[in-house]
Amino acid sequence: MGLWKKISDRLLGYESSREFSVPQNSTIALTHDSGFFSNCSVLLKALAASPVHPVTIDAAKSFRHFTNKGEDFNWYRFFRPSPPVIDAESSSWRLSRVASRLPHHSVYRLLDYTTSNALVLNYFSLSEQVQQRADEILSTMLPVPLERILVLCVRGTDKQTEVRQTSLRRYVRKAKTALGRRKDLTVWVQSDQEQIRDYLLDKLGSRGFSVDVLPVTGDSTVIHRTNLVHDKNEFALNLVATTWLMSQASKVITYTGNVGYWIALFRGHSRGLIQLR
Repeated sequence: MGLWKKISDRLLGYESSREFSVPQNSTIALTHDSGFFSNCSVLLKALAASPVHPVTIDAAKSFRHFTNKGEDFNWYRFFRPSPPVIDAESSSWRLSRVASRLPHHSVYRLLDYTTSNALVLNYFSLSEQVQQRADEILSTMLPVPLERILVLCVRGTDKQTEVRQTSLRRYVRKAKTALGRRKDLTVWVQSDQEQIRDYLLDKLGSRGFSVDVLPVTGDSTVIHRTNLVHDKNEFALNLVATTWLMSQASKVITYTGNVGYWIALFRGHSRGLIQLR
């Protein structure tokens, strides 16, 4: 691999010849089956590349880790159906970086937000169920309004096998700098790893908090592959609602990975967002 290709992949995302989805006239059948937002990332790319819009999303062969035994995954439980007429110039999507690259490990301030915002608006608008769950978390679990929250989102478990993660001390330094600039901020610590959550809360003291809407683990197995999830549908609902809420906070410090990527996508811009790599 040439030096420029390595730099380009690092900054803008990588191109892949793998088949993650199958277009079938006005339907896209998703075949990738990994983490929830990993699936969403490859679907976003497939939607951007599609020559036909609107399309129906067939996720029957995906999201198995987020579906209870004996049930079928219902995409529209989480996101609204696309409108009958797309609210954007969809012909331009096929020419964008979104259609050719998977940028979940890229630099989020360099994302093509013009294209991704249009795709999110048309295909990833929250369902009524997810919006209701987000409202419940906001009103019952968050101690202050979102405009006074700094999110500190750090992935643990097996993330280091995909991309090298920065030190926890750097997250703490960035958070304390933001807290010094704004005395009204409170830090929402969100992690799937119990040790990381507790370390960050200890370092932040009284200005940090966490919520228990999503399970945490003490080992390296990713949450959706553990027995910590008793109701997979509810877990997925909480995951989408929590990720969307984090994206709406006043400021966000996040890791490099699919949840960090979707925080940026739901946010719709990189203002107030610090990505650590």
